[in-house]
Amino acid sequence: MASIEQGIRELKEAGTTHVGEITNTWQSVEPLLVSGLAGIVYLEVLGLNRGKALKRLEGAKEAITSAQSHPQHGRMQLGLSLHAPYSCHRDLLRAGAAWCRENGIPLCIHVAESPEETALFLREKTPALSWHARFVAGVLGLLPSKLPRLPPVTYLASLGVLEARPLLVHVIHVTDQEIAAIAKAGCAVVHCPRSNARLSCGRMPLERYLDAGITVYLGTDSRASSPSLDVREEAAFAEELHRGLVAPERIAAMVHQAFPSERHE
Repeated sequence: MASIEQGIRELKEAGTTHVGEITNTWQSVEPLLVSGLAGIVYLEVLGLNRGKALKRLEGAKEAITSAQSHPQHGRMQLGLSLHAPYSCHRDLLRAGAAWCRENGIPLCIHVAESPEETALFLREKTPALSWHARFVAGVLGLLPSKLPRLPPVTYLASLGVLEARPLLVHVIHVTDQEIAAIAKAGCAVVHCPRSNARLSCGRMPLERYLDAGITVYLGTDSRASSPSLDVREEAAFAEELHRGLVAPERIAAMVHQAFPSERHE
């Protein structure tokens, strides 16, 4: 709990007013609800065992529904995070997205983060196992043969997940067709430039998203992979990263862009 309170203090000291938090322990919900900040706390669910994954989803649905009666619920809301397409059973992805769509619940998914993620979906051989490939193949015990021969965003679209207009985090390794699908579905994306650099994930094609009219938010991806929670520092890093491709003023504008909870008020 001390680290959660410390993180909230850091956010406030950085001038943050709106937060997009993903929690796999769900322990940050109460502190953020009473923090005075606005935004969305996404309760993360994952699992490849169908029964256990769907049971965990039911727990998240109950927690999200219950939080709506919290006296401080409103400016700070609760949403659902389906961790990633490789870490969630397809029925979990379908059911979670359908529930969010039917009930107007914010949804968030990490997707297309590393080249290895796409390679695993397409069953391609990679020259070496990165941190991401080790997580997918080792921790989850997931073999490429169990995955569809579709790139990650296309896979989500095939399950109807994009219809819930999820907030898509990272989305670095995408095709032009996938960017068009994201735009058509009305999804927004989150750019985490310092985390992407630190984890050697590659450069997000920011200019292609902006040219497609897709809303792009800046994110830190947590202190686990970013040196601070200050999105102004993310913007400064992004300006250098995309120099010559995206005008600095377009990146600077993302710092003050309304987050979904604010846009829906």
